[in-house]
Amino acid sequence: NEGRLWGENTDGKGYLTSLRNENIDIGGKHVTILGAGGASRAISIECALAGAKKITIANIVRDQGEELVDLINKRTDAQAEFVFWEGPFEVPADTDIFSNATSVGLFPDTDQKPNVNYETVKANMVVTDVIFNDPNSLFLQEAAKRGAKTINGLGMLVNQAAMNFTLWTGEEAPVELMTETLRKEFNL
Repeated sequence: NEGRLWGENTDGKGYLTSLRNENIDIGGKHVTILGAGGASRAISIECALAGAKKITIANIVRDQGEELVDLINKRTDAQAEFVFWEGPFEVPADTDIFSNATSVGLFPDTDQKPNVNYETVKANMVVTDVIFNDPNSLFLQEAAKRGAKTINGLGMLVNQAAMNFTLWTGEEAPVELMTETLRKEFNL
């Protein structure tokens, strides 16, 4: 850009756009995220910057989770906390948005789901998954059984790809065409 190198991460922004497309406002919400890797990092930072009140990060690697929580607490107004994830994860009762930002359930391992006590998923929660193949992951199926609103990873995928298209070309992305193409690919 004007002779200077610059980078952008669109995963978190794509995630937020997928929530907004479902009329879900992140402001003042408690967001609980499984994982502390790249997807979780992008999502949690964007949620904090968008006004989430509290962010809980659950991870099986303590150092990675604690480092992400420290970053959120130092650089944003959100209150972040780390939960060491060993055994079935108990979703905090005050969670508004619960997200799987791990690779558990991603093709070819579509017969797997995160180790969660699914009885702690409540009907008033919005449950999201970054997994897009299978878009109807076992994680989302378990949440839907409990009455939670579910959002699969296709919206995040399309929205972050559209943002990248615009960044690379300077032109508006054909979001509707991109969405329709993915729906056909996944027989939705």
